[in-house]
Amino acid sequence: MEKSLKIQILESIGKVYTQAKKCKLTPQFFDKADKDLHFLSGYFNTSKSQALFISVVFSMNYNEGAVDLKDLIKYFDCVPSKILEFSDDFVTLSQKSIFIQPQRKKMPFLRVGFEREAFLINKKIPEAILNNQPVPITESVRQGDMDIVTLLEHIYQLGKKRDEDTITTYELFEQTEELLSENIHLPLIIKISDYNCATEDAHLYLYLVWKTMSGNEASYVGRALEAIYDCAPERISYMESMLLGTNRLIKDDLVEIVEASFFNDTEMKLTGKSMDMLNECGIRLFVNKKKKDHIILPGDIPVQHLFYSDGEMQQLSLLKNLLDETHLAKTQDRLTEKGLPKGITALLHGAPGTGKTETVKQLARETGREIVKVEISEAKSMWFGESEKLIKRIFTDYAAYAKTCTRLPVLLFNEADAIFSKRRDVDSSSTSQVQNTIQNILLEELENFQGILIATTNLTHNMDAAFERRFLFKVQFRNPGLAQKAQIWKQKLPHLTNDDCNLLAAQFEFSGGQIDNIVRKYEINTIIRGDKDDFNGILDFCREETIARNRLPVGFNTAK
Repeated sequence: MEKSLKIQILESIGKVYTQAKKCKLTPQFFDKADKDLHFLSGYFNTSKSQALFISVVFSMNYNEGAVDLKDLIKYFDCVPSKILEFSDDFVTLSQKSIFIQPQRKKMPFLRVGFEREAFLINKKIPEAILNNQPVPITESVRQGDMDIVTLLEHIYQLGKKRDEDTITTYELFEQTEELLSENIHLPLIIKISDYNCATEDAHLYLYLVWKTMSGNEASYVGRALEAIYDCAPERISYMESMLLGTNRLIKDDLVEIVEASFFNDTEMKLTGKSMDMLNECGIRLFVNKKKKDHIILPGDIPVQHLFYSDGEMQQLSLLKNLLDETHLAKTQDRLTEKGLPKGITALLHGAPGTGKTETVKQLARETGREIVKVEISEAKSMWFGESEKLIKRIFTDYAAYAKTCTRLPVLLFNEADAIFSKRRDVDSSSTSQVQNTIQNILLEELENFQGILIATTNLTHNMDAAFERRFLFKVQFRNPGLAQKAQIWKQKLPHLTNDDCNLLAAQFEFSGGQIDNIVRKYEINTIIRGDKDDFNGILDFCREETIARNRLPVGFNTAK
C-alpha cells in the first residue's frame, strides 16, 4: 500500500532528526541523510541544509518548545563557528516565514545577530503536512508580492480583525511578524528593523503610517491600543509607557504624543523625523489630498477673473511674480546669503467680500501651488493649553506636508481677525493670558517661518504692531470704485448693456461678494422661472441684498 504524503514527510523528518544528533554537521552526515534531505527539500522548496534545520527545529519544538542557536549547537555537538556557516539558511527560512519568532522582543528579520534568536516552525507547516497538502509558504509566492501600501493595508486589516475579536493579540502579533518577515526587502521595513522595535511597536507604528496616509494627521492612542490588546492591563501598561516617554517609538522620536484634557483623548502623530524617513523610502503622505478639507489643489481651483485698483494690482503682480518657482528659489537663496529671513509672508486686509480669499486661490492656481487652509476660529480649543499646541501643530504639520510637495505650498490663515488683535494686559483674565500666549507663539513661528504664508483679515485697526512687521507684503483691499463695479457687473452678466452696468454700479454700494450673491440669485431665477432679460428683477435682487436696519423710536408711541 502506497504511503500518504503525510507519512512520507513525517518519516523523513524523523530519520533526519535522529541521524543529525551529534553529527557535527560533517559532509559524511549529509551523504548519509541525502535521500531523505533530497525528498524534504523538494517538499519544502528549500536547499538540503535548510531541510535539515526544518526537520530538527520541527522535532525539537514538540519536545522543548522554542529552539535557539545554543540548543542547536548542543544537539549537533558542533562548535559555534560551524553552525554560523549556515547563517544564510536561517535568514532565508525566516524571510519565507517557515521559521517564526516566539518572543515579542523584536521582529524576526535576522539581518544581523541572528545567533540571539529563537525559532519556531510556522504552524501552517504541520497543518499542511497533517492534511496531506503541499507546503503553503514558498519563496516564489512570498518574495516581492506586496508593495508598501498593500502591506500597510494588510497590517491595518489585521488590527480590525483583532478589534472585532476575530483573532487574539497573540495571533495579531504572529501574523504581523509573518508579514514583516516576508517583506523585509521593502525600504520602510528595513528602516524599522534597524530600530530593533518590538512587534507591538512595529504594528502600532505601521498602523499610524496607514492612518496618516489615509488623511489623519493624528490618531487616538487609546482607540488604537484597543484594536491591539485583548488584555486591559497590557493595554494600560502600553499607554503609560507612551505617556511617560519610555516607549521605544517615543524615545526614538518616531511618534509624538499630542496631549489632551482626558486620558482617553490623548492623540499620537508621526514626528518630523518619521516624515523624513518615510519620504526617503518613497512614501508620500497625505496622498489622499482631495479628501482633506483643508488641502486645496491648484487643479481644483476654478478660474476667476478678479478686478483690482491700480495700487492693488501693482502689489499683487509683484507677489505673483515672486511665487513663480524660479523667482522664489533665487529670492530665498539671496535672502539667505544676506542673513535675512527667507519666509514669504503677506497680509491681505480690507472690507468683507472684496476678494481677499479668492485672490489667494488664484495666486496658488497660477503658480501651481497647493493651499493648506487654516480657519483660525477652528484652531481655538475650549480647553486651556490646547490652543497653544494647536497653533504650533499648524506650523509643524505645514513643514512636514511641504516636504511631500513638488512646490512649496501656501499656508493660508483665513479670517485671522481675532488672533492678530492687540495683546492684553498681563493682569487680565485667564482667557486673556491664553490669548496672549497664542499670539506670542504665533509671532515666534512667523519670525522663523521659511515657507509661504498669506493671511486674510477684515479688521486691521486693532492689529498688534508686532504682527505688522512680520508681514513682508501688506495689501489693502477696498470696495471697488464705479468703473470697477461696472466691469464686474458686465463680466458677471454679459447680456446687460453698458448703461445697465453703470446704473447698477452708481446706485448700489456693493462689494464683489455681494454682486456674486445677486448673480447667483439671477441664475437660480432663470432656471426656475425662465426670466433671462428682466432688468427690473435684477434691481429687486439688489434692493433685497442689503438688510434694512431701521432705528427704533425712543419713548412711548401714543399713536392710536
